[in-house]
Amino acid sequence: MEKINVNSLLDFSNEKSVRKALTHEGSKLDTGLLLYIPGQSTPEHRHKDMDEIFYVVEGEGILTINGEEFALQEKDIILSPRGEGHGFFNSSSGNLVILQVKIF
Repeated sequence: MEKINVNSLLDFSNEKSVRKALTHEGSKLDTGLLLYIPGQSTPEHRHKDMDEIFYVVEGEGILTINGEEFALQEKDIILSPRGEGHGFFNSSSGNLVILQVKIF
């Protein structure tokens, strides 16, 4: 078991969004923090081989699901089944932090 404080992982980049892996080597659980400064995004994409769960730790922005946009805010949970299109955009003036859990 390991306890991690989110604040210790907040290392944003001005060049592109960042993914901070939280998974132990050899684990079947793939988790990470997605870090976006204002204006950064992950374009809509799909995964054929995994489901994903996202939890908005901090901030707000726009979530795209299959081409449709939704407001995204702190404490939202997003369940993304395999094959569904999803993407994120930090449209706010503050940082956006999302916990990502991949299920294979």
